[in-house]
Amino acid sequence: MLNRILPVTAVLVIFSACGGGVTPEQQAQMDKEAANKAAFENIGKAWNTGDEKLLADNLADNFMTHNPDPMIQSTGKQQIIDQMKTYRGSSPDMSAEGKVMLVDGDWVAGVAMVKGTNTGDMGPGMPATGKAWEATGIDVMRFENGKAVELWTVFDVMKMMSDMGINMGGGADTTQTAPAEAPAAN
Repeated sequence: MLNRILPVTAVLVIFSACGGGVTPEQQAQMDKEAANKAAFENIGKAWNTGDEKLLADNLADNFMTHNPDPMIQSTGKQQIIDQMKTYRGSSPDMSAEGKVMLVDGDWVAGVAMVKGTNTGDMGPGMPATGKAWEATGIDVMRFENGKAVELWTVFDVMKMMSDMGINMGGGADTTQTAPAEAPAAN
């Protein structure tokens, strides 16, 4: 009997010496990170479905993006809602598949493969191409009280435009004809 009690007692002594579990501060940090992760996932779900209310519900009133789309004239929280509407208007089937998510306190970062079919105008001088596209996007968000307050985003626009056959001026323009020969010098 003593042989069975001794190992159990030893485990209990070691466990209590290690702190005995999660502290209230650690639990609060874990709860905050879980709420931030859920809000980040809800923002992604809103973009995948076009749900403006879900998007707005997960953004703080003082939300700002640090690299806004210059074609979207609104600011703050409304800017990101208008951005979603504009992008989904040009590619209604747009969807993002999360590949990586990192959560650390107030910060959540995610990498996603975004794809769609360009069936609507993308803006002035950019009519629909009818072509499918895909590109990688990276979002880094800071949260307060379970709502996003700041966004930094990187999106591979060149890859998306290339998939749609739109030349962004990064290489030779193969659509032009060769120039006429110059007249011979006398």
